[in-house]
Amino acid sequence: MIDLHTHILPAIDDGSADMQTSISFLKKMADCGITDVVCTSHYIRHQFHNTYAVRKEKFDLLKNEAYKQNIQTNLHLAAEVYLETEILQDIKQEKMNIDDTNYILVETDFTGFPPNLKELLYQLVKEGYNPILAHPERYSNLKKNPELAEEFMHRNVLLQLNAASLLGGYGRASAKAAWKMLEMGFCHFIASDCHCRSGEYQLPAAADLITRKLDNYTAQLITVENPQKVLDNKKIDMFYLENVEIKKKTVWNKIKSTFNRLS
Repeated sequence: MIDLHTHILPAIDDGSADMQTSISFLKKMADCGITDVVCTSHYIRHQFHNTYAVRKEKFDLLKNEAYKQNIQTNLHLAAEVYLETEILQDIKQEKMNIDDTNYILVETDFTGFPPNLKELLYQLVKEGYNPILAHPERYSNLKKNPELAEEFMHRNVLLQLNAASLLGGYGRASAKAAWKMLEMGFCHFIASDCHCRSGEYQLPAAADLITRKLDNYTAQLITVENPQKVLDNKKIDMFYLENVEIKKKTVWNKIKSTFNRLS
């Protein structure tokens, strides 16, 4: 699996407090079979003004320490960008996209979408970026009406659910919204959004639950296939639910065909 959203860089935002904590979580991730981790430290102008130079320094320190300790997980540098007026200039200047791809992880106000949110997202798409909206299930607008998530997809915005939301970690409303979005195909990735504050790493448990409640095809698509396309800077199908249904029908037809031959 690939984790596209983490706060594992040490002592840079409200995530990992120090190198020891970061390495401890990287080991847990590696033990869970995580092949790639994207380091998406917060970029919020008046709170976490983490420039490229600051993020790169922390990233190199973590990468070197992971190498010393023989941790095989691949690390990638990015940011989680809080959308606000004229943020496009900051994004370009501080290289906040994921590695050298066109993909970028963004977030907005939990308590209500700002009036200019659509315009900010339009500016990103117009400039050639592929925005990934972090944890849509946690925003009050979408908690009340998960169906609104489809509007973002029509605006070429991809959606990333948090693993903890699917497990109930952010409360009942976020969990309900997350599962609703997932069932409607309004989710392209799940990620941990790991802040390294507890000893638990929840992405594998969420993927297992998706497999049990929905199907393995969806779990693989949003934890392996789509995240790999991000790292490879390849196009991702915005609307994929029809493909999932076709896959299910194909598998079921094969089962029926086998059963008929044995009867």
